[in-house]
Amino acid sequence: MAFFNRELVLGRNPHYDKGIRLLDQGLYQEAITEFEQVGTSDLAVYRLARFHLGQAYAELGQRYLQGGLLERAEAALRRAIEIHPRFADLHCHLGIALRRQGRCPEAIEALNHALQINPRFAYAKLQMALCYLQMSEKGRGWQTAQEAVALEPRLHTSDFQKAMQALEEDNLTGAIAALEQVRISEVEDIQFHTRLGDDLYRRGMYDRAAEEYRKALHVNGEYPDLYNRLGVALLAQGDYSGAEEALRRALELNPRYAEAQANLVLALRGAGKQAEAQQALQRLAEIAPDSLLLQSAG
Repeated sequence: MAFFNRELVLGRNPHYDKGIRLLDQGLYQEAITEFEQVGTSDLAVYRLARFHLGQAYAELGQRYLQGGLLERAEAALRRAIEIHPRFADLHCHLGIALRRQGRCPEAIEALNHALQINPRFAYAKLQMALCYLQMSEKGRGWQTAQEAVALEPRLHTSDFQKAMQALEEDNLTGAIAALEQVRISEVEDIQFHTRLGDDLYRRGMYDRAAEEYRKALHVNGEYPDLYNRLGVALLAQGDYSGAEEALRRALELNPRYAEAQANLVLALRGAGKQAEAQQALQRLAEIAPDSLLLQSAG
């Protein structure tokens, strides 16, 4: 979630305005139709429409993935990635959609992209392990699964132990089935608070959104995306100091996190720290030369 105040351009393009309303209602396909009709005559509106177009495709892709509509999920996620190529979650979800279609080499490529963006993305690593197992590469698959647990020890659940036992018994099918069930309550709690926070943010309830992101971080404080979301919510409230602290923490965990870097520029500008903001902008140019923030600056 990048911090660009979508309300600033409301009233300047009817397709953009309608797209925002539809997006907030969860009507993603309808929102896509509206955002795609926003022309380039007003570049500020166009750039924000592109950002939210990617968001709508991402949400639609996840909905299709949850419903088992794998080809549709793949198509939507690929469109989202075209717009937001540095969102690790999108590459991971694409990898899952491809793996479930039996296209494991392509899935591994997508998951590698996710891990390049966020090397500590344990769930992407776990999905890669499943790919190797589906390809009957037992040794490599199990090694990769152990690497996932090393990144996130909470993945070492009873289902993970069942998978280990199945592999010891040379039951590859059972190992895959068990590993697919690996979940941790902490991750589910984090997802609950994150989605609630996102919903509150979209409705302009920034203080309550920040509260939900903090609840998620209380469960596990090692997720850079959560610190970025918290920073976004604090920026919306004008709490530039708090936003800077959250965003710097996100960048400690993932130094190439382009979204957090862009949001840090805005936090520093808001706090009147122009010299530091310029340094942060230069860093953004290094890691994400096609950033929306750099385009708007130009």
